[in-house]
Amino acid sequence: MSRPFTLLLVEDELADAELFQDMLVEVAPDIQVTHVEHGQAALDHLTRTQPGRPDLIVLDLNMPVMNGHDFLAQAKTIPALRGIPVLVLSTSDHPEDIHRAYDGQASGYVLKPGTYQEYTQVLSTIQAYWRGLVKLPSVEELTGT
Repeated sequence: MSRPFTLLLVEDELADAELFQDMLVEVAPDIQVTHVEHGQAALDHLTRTQPGRPDLIVLDLNMPVMNGHDFLAQAKTIPALRGIPVLVLSTSDHPEDIHRAYDGQASGYVLKPGTYQEYTQVLSTIQAYWRGLVKLPSVEELTGT
């Protein structure tokens, strides 16, 4: 039996995190989601001994403690984390944010949708792309075990 697809959601707004998780259940109920509230909490979670690596990190940009840009800058310097794809999901469509995210090695950048229908479509597309279309490295390949 294959390992379930896992996702780390880094989002400071509890209502946004709950909405994301509720809507994801509608399009992909088998995805396991872990939620943390800022970049430092994500780094702490990812660098703990044997925390299990997520298949995908979904990252907000504007957060307290450590924002998304700072998370990318630090996470992508850690060899064990470098290969985990990071999808930025943000309300910002500012070119500077988009450029900085890709410059920081984000794997993609998606604007947070404005309606329920758009959000459902975006999550459906995200899960289809990251779970079916692309080939991701295994946990063993990421950790060298």
